[in-house]
Amino acid sequence: MVLRRHLPSPSTLFVFEVAARHANFSKAADELNITQPAVSHAVASLEKHLGEKLFIRSGPNLALSEAGKKLSRVTTRAFHSIEDVLDEIEGRDGTREVVMLSISSGMATHWLMPRYSSFREQFPNTDLQFQLLPGSVGGPLANCDLGLRVAVGDDARKLGGWFAPERVLAIGAPGYVRERGSFDAPVSPHTLINLPDHWFGWSEFASEAGRRIPTTWNQLSFSDYSVVLQAALSGQGLALGWTSVVSRLVIDGMLVSASDKVILTDRSYHLVSSSQRAIRPVVELVRDWLIAEMEQEERQLARMLG
Repeated sequence: MVLRRHLPSPSTLFVFEVAARHANFSKAADELNITQPAVSHAVASLEKHLGEKLFIRSGPNLALSEAGKKLSRVTTRAFHSIEDVLDEIEGRDGTREVVMLSISSGMATHWLMPRYSSFREQFPNTDLQFQLLPGSVGGPLANCDLGLRVAVGDDARKLGGWFAPERVLAIGAPGYVRERGSFDAPVSPHTLINLPDHWFGWSEFASEAGRRIPTTWNQLSFSDYSVVLQAALSGQGLALGWTSVVSRLVIDGMLVSASDKVILTDRSYHLVSSSQRAIRPVVELVRDWLIAEMEQEERQLARMLG
């Protein structure tokens, strides 16, 4: 093979890919179950053969050079592709496919789980695994096949994979809203359930709705949106509902709108795939199914909210 002329040993590429991913020779050694000097020797051998420094060493710190970044991108994609093909070949004997999703804990709990039986019927030989985010969705996809991510304004065109607009409403359990009234016309003081550090909270909602929040109202805060919704479901107060998460809860009547105001922001949600992994056919099918489910619920919710 022509590739052999460019490598002192094929194993040096495996060692380099792990070392580049960790930016640490000791962690690479732990993953590969070899010694740290063996990692250093393999990298040095590859650098000598290529005539290029792949890492920039500064005391204990380690960073990729420009040549190292270029080689890291290629090797990561190549090894992921090889891994996917091996999984596909091994899967021909009837083993199951696995799709890894990066979504919020709230969406997993309150949007996806209620329709999991439908997913099972549609994909009987596919298992889902999750990277769960407690609040806002964001960050790299890492080893996930699909992730729900946010785009702002014109960035939506660049991101692709449209899933849903960001639409926010005030919600509460039916009994709670009957007893205390709506956000717009309360009959007794409300408890507002908060998701701290999120870009859009009750003060922003009140400003958009043209309301002022009385100082006599109670505040309840959780760092995990799934807990925010659980508190609302148990009648502990009003929460802000992102329709991309709470659509099924509202359609089923478990939560009701507590204000005439529904805020449509300039942000949108997108189901994106990792640039470091080849998109398998099953991943495309799961993505299309998720998007179709959300589109159907968006239409139902629009008819309910007017």
